[in-house]
Amino acid sequence: MFLVISKEKKRKSFCSEIQNCLQLQSSFLPANTIESILQSEYPREKLEILIVDDGSKDSTLHIAEGYAGNLIKVFHKENGGKASALNYGISKAKGEIVFSMDADTFVDKKSMKKMVRFFKDSKVMSVTPAMLIHNPKSILQRIQHVEYLLGLFLRKTFSVLNSVYITPGAFSAYRKSFFDKYGGYEEGNITEDLEMSIRIQYEGYRIENCPEAPVYTIAPKKFKPLLVQRRRWYYGLIKNLIKYKGLIGKKYGDLGMFVVPISLISIFFAVFITVYLFFKTLINVQKEFLFYQSINYDFSGIFNMNLHILERALFLFFTNATVLFILFFMVMLGFYIKYATKKVGKFEGLTINLPLFFLFFAVLFGFWWIVSLIYLVFAEKIKWR
Repeated sequence: MFLVISKEKKRKSFCSEIQNCLQLQSSFLPANTIESILQSEYPREKLEILIVDDGSKDSTLHIAEGYAGNLIKVFHKENGGKASALNYGISKAKGEIVFSMDADTFVDKKSMKKMVRFFKDSKVMSVTPAMLIHNPKSILQRIQHVEYLLGLFLRKTFSVLNSVYITPGAFSAYRKSFFDKYGGYEEGNITEDLEMSIRIQYEGYRIENCPEAPVYTIAPKKFKPLLVQRRRWYYGLIKNLIKYKGLIGKKYGDLGMFVVPISLISIFFAVFITVYLFFKTLINVQKEFLFYQSINYDFSGIFNMNLHILERALFLFFTNATVLFILFFMVMLGFYIKYATKKVGKFEGLTINLPLFFLFFAVLFGFWWIVSLIYLVFAEKIKWR
């Protein structure tokens, strides 16, 4: 197993291998993530941990050196970015299976052992876990909590169709021979983990999912960091799909004929519906306001007028037939999410988190895509932050 620790601007990352590679990033204390790895039930005699410091300027190297010993070795290199650090660690690894993991991630002690069993199929080049949110507290974290639970269903469904095209950078397993044959992570790619997963599918191999392998990550709790994260994800997705546009078609089965096309269509509808509902609500509110003005209606002050406008805007938005259909669909998904939690353990807070997800996620999803497409159209370059 090897562990790569890297630093890119304000971001730290690590990588670890179990015959494996773990990639860790963010400002979260790396010791906590390393400890979760060391507590794994995976056989110690099969672990090889290489910690590679990628030119960090904080306490990352010092913390890593505190773990140096027979099991863990520490290296230092000039800063080259996340993909560069991963590739350096992979080049030093001796094992067969490589895990990637972020520094703000905790792995369940049984997860690595459960994921490795899927590699008995020689066509499987990667295995994804059950990604979950650790201790959600803010409203945005609670929304993401339900989003990740829904992802359990989607990822398992896609694996049945041999159509998984996203391997989470927070924690995923790879067969090292794939890197040896097709090259390492693409340096300079802002979603290098996404590029790698699409490349695996493009070369005709399988990506499996293990829903019984929970892994917990700390989600952004404020609006701006979350927007920056999603803008990078969505921008990177479009860029990589353009690069591998040949993936769409009969040659790639359900992935090329159904999953990727439907994903692109869903992006269009998310943007269209968000823009449509926003402007339609504004137009309707404006019409009502002009009507009140024409009959000299007294709002009894600017505060009452603004409150009335807000009330009408919310009423018109949430009574729109399209919104009601979306909410009904989300309620159906809610029943599945309640079921899905039984697969990975008991989750508290769903009574609060589910309504928040139903009310706000569709709007947030559309907004994130609008921002990402604006950057794409106007050639704004997005970097790792």
